[in-house]
Amino acid sequence: MLNKTRELQEAVSPTAEVESFQPLHERMRDDIINGALPEGSWLKTHDLGRRYGVSTNPIREALHQLSGEGFVVIHRNRGARVRTLDEDFVRNIFDIRALIEPYLVRLFVEQASESDLRAMEEVQLQIEMKPEDQIELDRLDEAFHGIMYDRHFNQEALAIRQRHGEVVRGLARRYPVSPARRIAMIEEHRAIMEAVARHDVEGTQQIVEKHARAAERNLIQRMRQAQL
Repeated sequence: MLNKTRELQEAVSPTAEVESFQPLHERMRDDIINGALPEGSWLKTHDLGRRYGVSTNPIREALHQLSGEGFVVIHRNRGARVRTLDEDFVRNIFDIRALIEPYLVRLFVEQASESDLRAMEEVQLQIEMKPEDQIELDRLDEAFHGIMYDRHFNQEALAIRQRHGEVVRGLARRYPVSPARRIAMIEEHRAIMEAVARHDVEGTQQIVEKHARAAERNLIQRMRQAQL
């Protein structure tokens, strides 16, 4: 009997160990992205606790984290609900990004050093290897833009951009970037780098805004295609 118990523990421990290293809010985010927690559904703490094998307090903390990222809407005195990530929401996000990112990039362009340009080049070369993994592509893309934005003094603007970025990256996992968009993204990044190297503030701002709008159009197109 003891041997059988030990065998059972050894059989289940690898999975349990892997799950223990992934934060709860990330597991819940993954389930929202893949549809296991459907859009518009109410999220009851007791049901979620049973689903993920935790108490209600970690569930509440995870819901607040996901609310901050934009995946969950918390209604006062009513509970939490999975946000509907529709075209209107995507347009709203990119409207804000098209305003914030040109603002954020100004300071960087004015102060960009040779070291900054080399860092951008290193990340860009990895992007141009065209990784097939959408998650890896998103990580590299965020690293590229992070070089330009992350040192900005306006932490509130950065927090908004980060929150919206989580949603966009989540949607990109559901609706992967098309090959044509990958090529266009590379060209847009190169144009940004050239403008930064010239310390052309207005030129960089215009390219950054166009870059955001192109990503918006591509994402909405992929969302529509998935509904056909």
